[in-house]
Amino acid sequence: MHPVFLQLGDFTIATYGVLVALGFALGLWVAGRRARADGLPVEPLQNLGVWLIVAGMAGGKLFYLLFHGSDFLAGWRATGWRSLREGFVFYGGFLGATLAGWLYCRAHRLSFSRVADACAPALALGHAFGRLGCFANGCCYGKACDLPWAVRFPAGHVALGIAVHPVQLYEAAGNLAIFTGLMLVARHRRFPGQVWWGYVFAYAALRFAVEFFRGDYASRYFGLFTNGHLIAAILLVVAIVGHEQSCRSARR
Repeated sequence: MHPVFLQLGDFTIATYGVLVALGFALGLWVAGRRARADGLPVEPLQNLGVWLIVAGMAGGKLFYLLFHGSDFLAGWRATGWRSLREGFVFYGGFLGATLAGWLYCRAHRLSFSRVADACAPALALGHAFGRLGCFANGCCYGKACDLPWAVRFPAGHVALGIAVHPVQLYEAAGNLAIFTGLMLVARHRRFPGQVWWGYVFAYAALRFAVEFFRGDYASRYFGLFTNGHLIAAILLVVAIVGHEQSCRSARR
């Protein structure tokens, strides 16, 4: 746990922010390469990248307020405006960026399926760096366990002294595996949307599995399932339906 990357007097740069920014930068680079390889116009997509970042951060913060309102208020009372720099929910960012991307593509007469295919590997790669940031920050931690690779967070952490699953690293590794798989699928894509729906399905499956090892939920449905499970299950169904519809559309 290394939440502070650099501190000069009262000026602090958080490790989480550095890793998220690095993930954004690498993601934009990968998306640009995939877009050029698919013959998509680069300039509109560069502008789209800015909108995706803004919409993703707004959606992530909105979901944090909806599902972790008490944590946000506690952070606000403690640090004021500085609390806005942390506390994001990936699902909210994902949905916000997806909606913004769809609206942008309609406004600029771009194929959403082709653009989403270019962005999907980038999203997986960027998210992997985001989860590394979570590990450095100590958030999104796992359940207690006695496995050889369990981690213990230092003083000041809610799980002080308890060996827990490094679920942030599980998800980071999973996202890197998804990124690698999507890059391979992209080379042999059979129809627009195949890479995108492959990402949605793969990440939802990963998240559904990882949620069982999360330890930062105050309550669970039936003592087992979380809100993350519910959203992941919905995304799994949406991905299957979307994949089939995209495949049928390509055959017409």
